[in-house]
Amino acid sequence: MARKTIHSTGGFWLILGALLLAASLRLLFWAAVAAAVHELGHVAAVRALGGRVGSFRLTGVGAVIQPRRKRMFSYGEECLVALAGPAASVLLAIGAAAWGRHFGGADAYLLTGVSLALGVFNLLPIGPLDGGRILRAVASRWAGPDAGDRVCGLLTKVLAAGLAALGVWVLGKSGNFTLLLCAGWLLWRREGSR
Repeated sequence: MARKTIHSTGGFWLILGALLLAASLRLLFWAAVAAAVHELGHVAAVRALGGRVGSFRLTGVGAVIQPRRKRMFSYGEECLVALAGPAASVLLAIGAAAWGRHFGGADAYLLTGVSLALGVFNLLPIGPLDGGRILRAVASRWAGPDAGDRVCGLLTKVLAAGLAALGVWVLGKSGNFTLLLCAGWLLWRREGSR
């Protein structure tokens, strides 16, 4: 039986440090809960499709799970695994909203917002995000792997640049630099992966 390994990237530590400077510990706690549930959604999908988690890497915009399986995932299975994380995030947001509605409490609504934001952000069709994985799988299925990589690469550059511009605007309006930092990581990650 092979050991599961957990790795972290410099981007993970950079974003974590930025969040520690820009956010409260309460927000970070609920963000960690939302991220854990999101990743458990991916793990559940990998397991349901007969795979196992081989390694887990913490990155600047989330985690990357490297599954082990006797055969590679089909394009459709890759889409299911990618969608499982955002689906888990939406289910958590619904549950947290119900918790807040019935029992009250700011923490429930904070978890609702963080989880929903995490799920929606991950659906952006940007390379390392879940939406990028779905885009690459669909484009590869229709036009071949090379075309899938080209389409995903181009859209990643355009959307990550748009996020960077939005991050500059948010920085100017609120002083919060986390979106700009995230966009920079996405742009760098895409260039560094070529």
